[in-house]
Amino acid sequence: MTDTDLHPRMVPAQKRAEETVKHILNTSATLLDEVGLDGFNTNLLADRSGLRVGTIYRYFPNKLAILRALILEYANQMKMALENFNDLADPEKEWQHIIRSSIDNYVAAAKKQKGFISIRRAMQAAPELSAIEKHLVRDLSESIVEAIIKRGANVSKKHLFHVAGTFLMAAAATYDLAYLKGKKNHQAEAEIIAELKLMSISYLANYLA
Repeated sequence: MTDTDLHPRMVPAQKRAEETVKHILNTSATLLDEVGLDGFNTNLLADRSGLRVGTIYRYFPNKLAILRALILEYANQMKMALENFNDLADPEKEWQHIIRSSIDNYVAAAKKQKGFISIRRAMQAAPELSAIEKHLVRDLSESIVEAIIKRGANVSKKHLFHVAGTFLMAAAATYDLAYLKGKKNHQAEAEIIAELKLMSISYLANYLA
């Protein structure tokens, strides 16, 4: 698969075209939740969206290109939700509060994201898609690493990237569990999120002061 295969065929320049692309992506996210990655295809998408298959192919060359667009949208939303990681660099601010609020922001963004868990699973469908998550983790890790350094941690930068990556990936996986539990048991979801905060703070206390 070439890089071009994963890019949109055209960038919408008019409002009507933008709305069509948004409709395609929203419907795709809903379908992923209903039928999963294996059941998702452009014919089903056309039927559910009320669009012709040709209209979908006008914007996206294939299924993976649609998934890539969804994942990029997800990554942008998560990055904005976690912007307050930058506050960790201020030693006057309580870092524990920042971590708790960051987790709350992530949870809120996840709940707003249609097809959240299905989009996260789709990231493993191809190396080109999982690379988006790697870039997201790298960007977020940079904020955390720089913050830890500014707070005076005597640890190598290379090791701190391992620390940040471990924290981010473990937190994301733990919330995946909470999200799935929450579909049937909101209390279980809340308890797992509380444990996630405790786990994250206990771990990062080794590096943040």
